[in-house]
Order: sequence, then C-alpha cells, then structure tokens
Amino acid sequence: MVGTTAACVKGGVCVEDRTSGSLIHRAAHILTVLAAAEQPLSIRALAERAELSKSAVQRILADLVATELATQEPVSRRYRLGPRTLALGMAYQRRIDVRRVALPRMVALRDATGETVGISVGLADQLLHVDQVESTSPLHARFDIGRPLPLWSGAPARLLLAVRDDEDIRRVVSERAGTDVTPVNPPDPDALVQDVQAVRAAGYACAFEETLPGVSTMSVPVRGPQGELAAVLSLTAPSARLPRERVEELMPTVAACARAISGDLGWLGAPEDPQVVPLGPASA
Repeated sequence: MVGTTAACVKGGVCVEDRTSGSLIHRAAHILTVLAAAEQPLSIRALAERAELSKSAVQRILADLVATELATQEPVSRRYRLGPRTLALGMAYQRRIDVRRVALPRMVALRDATGETVGISVGLADQLLHVDQVESTSPLHARFDIGRPLPLWSGAPARLLLAVRDDEDIRRVVSERAGTDVTPVNPPDPDALVQDVQAVRAAGYACAFEETLPGVSTMSVPVRGPQGELAAVLSLTAPSARLPRERVEELMPTVAACARAISGDLGWLGAPEDPQVVPLGPASA
C-alpha cells in the first residue's frame, strides 16, 4: 500500500503527497540525514534537518524501524541508523571488486610514500571515493569516503571527465548549481575543458589546493580488462608535502601501483610504460 507524506515547504505550507516515488525519496533522505548525524536524533531534530513535517518523519520512521533500517534507542527515544543499513553497505562494498583488488597494493603505496592513498569510481555524473588507506602521519589529508561528489572539481574527477567528450564536460559544469560542494576556485566551462584535454594527453591529473585549501592530490587511471577506465587511484597530502616537484618524483611509483591494480583486474596492455597511458573520450 502506498502511504502518504506531508512535506513542509518554505512559508510553513504543508503539502500531502501520495506518490510512492516521493515516499521512497523522503525515506532515503531521512536515512541520509541519520547517516550524517554524529549523535542519534529526535523526531523534531530529524524533521528540521530533513525539512519535512514531524508527522511525515514519524510515519516514515515507523516503517524504517520495522525493517531495521532505523533504530529507536529505548531510553532517549532518539533515532539512529539500524543494523540492516550496515548489511546493505557491506553487500554493496563487496560488489565493488576494484576496491577489494586494489586494497593490498594501496597499503603498499601508502607505506612507500607515507601519504594517504584512495580509490575512486564514477557514479553517473558524480565521483565516489570507495576506500582509502590513510597516512600514519599525525597531519595528513583524507578522502570523503562514500559521499557522492561533483565531477567538476579535483584531480580524480578530471580523470573521469577525460573519457567524455567536451560537450558533456560543459554540461556537467553547467549543472553544478545542484550540488552542495563549494570549490576553492569555481570552475569555468572552457577552462575545465582545456584542463581535461591536458589530462587526456598526459594520462594523469593533479590538483593543488583546488578542492580544499592546503591539500594537493595526484591521480592516475586504473584500467579494466578491455583497457577501459575502471577507477582512479589517488595520493593526497598536505600541500607542503606534495609540491609539484614531489608529484614528479612520486609519479612513477603511483603509476606503477595503478598498472599493477589494472593487471590484477585483467588488463594486459602496456606493462612496460614508464608512467601512464594517455586517455581519450570513449568514442575516440
């Protein structure tokens, strides 16, 4: 049976919506809010953060609790994610083969360089960091694991854009207003296309304090069995420890790690390349 939800928009007007799609979207939004909260939330706090009416949140929570996607604490009566969300998340991670394959080599690269190493994949028009091995240094950079990010900012994203045509790149930039990410330097469509063209030719990407002040990142492609771009391997560090000179120094090591992961995934091409293989749009 399709339930009803009531969403409060600005001005205090509540609109009842009986569509199943809206119900699913609201339930997913509530789960996202719970996932972002450091502490369990009351219905009131959850309604405020989700920008929904308390009655709508209460009805949706009842179903989420019944299916173990949310849990109500017995004493505080506040809500947090339920045990089934962990099972779903682990099942999803098990199906990202590149993560499982890459992890041992990522550990070795972290140990060799002393810096945080991450693996990322494309998700439609978004970038998703799926795993990382953090630097053991007290001061280090890290990736935002599991949070969908836009493709118009950062070194890993530019590698994902490198296999798209220029018009699609401009489209991605034009839709940036729909994200909650604020770059250090807002992207210009033509400038981004030029940057991506340079990435295609070089076969790797770098970003110096582009997404976050004081953080630099270098990224190289991970190939699938047919030579397609399967993932992006990145190394990130405080900018003081990753200037351009050190990027050049580390590139052969990082690229060799990416080639090894590509080989583990079944790619047999270019094992002797000194660094990386140029990229290009999928249609090329």
